[in-house]
Amino acid sequence: MEFENAAVFDGEEPLSKALNEILTTGTVAVVTDKGKYYGIIDDREMRGGISDSSKAKCINLAVRAPCIDEKVGAYEMMGRFLAGHFKALPVTRAGRVIGLMTRSMLMQRLIVEKAVPKIGVEIIMNTPIYTVDYNESVGVARRIMKTSNVHRLAITQNNRVVGTVSTMDFSRVLLKPKGRDFMFIREVDKMDAKPVHEFMRDKFVSVNQEDTLHVAADRMAANNVSAVVVMGGPKAVGVVTARDVMKFILGLHAEKPEVFISGLGQDEMEYFDDIRGELKNSVKKFGEAFEIDNISVRIKKGKSTYVVTTHVAVEQDPIRLKVEAYDLKSAIAGTAAEIKSLLTKKKNHMKTNKRPFPSEEA
Repeated sequence: MEFENAAVFDGEEPLSKALNEILTTGTVAVVTDKGKYYGIIDDREMRGGISDSSKAKCINLAVRAPCIDEKVGAYEMMGRFLAGHFKALPVTRAGRVIGLMTRSMLMQRLIVEKAVPKIGVEIIMNTPIYTVDYNESVGVARRIMKTSNVHRLAITQNNRVVGTVSTMDFSRVLLKPKGRDFMFIREVDKMDAKPVHEFMRDKFVSVNQEDTLHVAADRMAANNVSAVVVMGGPKAVGVVTARDVMKFILGLHAEKPEVFISGLGQDEMEYFDDIRGELKNSVKKFGEAFEIDNISVRIKKGKSTYVVTTHVAVEQDPIRLKVEAYDLKSAIAGTAAEIKSLLTKKKNHMKTNKRPFPSEEA
């Protein structure tokens, strides 16, 4: 497996060291605790409330992102990237970090393994593409993103696309050093008054509307970016991201039932694979009795409990349930047990109400 060198910091080290590395390399900082992988510091996952990064510890800002074991395949890697919005994830060996896998590197691996279908980009591109004028303020751009529920805008000048900007680009101002420290929330108001072109990406990568998804993934890999703008002649008509490519490929090869998990907090993200496995196992023995298309789970953390709302897409008769517990593990275990119980009752009901075959005797 090919991967980048990782900048690794002990959780007790000053946060300022990790932030300086992020500014220098543009990637993530990996945080360990007692020599073992703990999480990452990603500029898009920054949390405010820290005014003196030289006194804060790296572990205070680390996000519990999933890691990639060096032995897993490309499909497992995609699943881990889709558990959150991560630009890179650590590669581990026996729990120790040995490198970083970026989204563009994963695109390259998918191309080498011939996993990217040669379908038109139009099939999966996001439309419409939202734009903001080159001289408009960051505040206006941020409002467009919020009201349109998007994370990326195309920047136009004289009605021509000249670049892109994303929430990630704006978040980097939170890392911008002022004096000997890194400033966070206090810089946001000043940032909103600045022209949006100051945050424009240097690399504006595009594909034509007639190009294939394979071409889009290849452009991402070659230019080390995670999105391409789709052009219809001189006009931008859509955007395709690395996440879009991953989702589409996994959807083509997904084993039923698919498990969709939402609502996990960053500190619970490390349990993503365990939750997915437990829920898949809860329906495993019912595969011959029912066609189960997917399991959708919404996790909500309250003040003192976890509430897990679940929808099991069983043929013609979906199952809906809600389980509440004081900790996430118990809530998921209770959900799995309830799914098994309800499917058992459904199976027994089908047997009881099964009509006998008519007698062959006259």
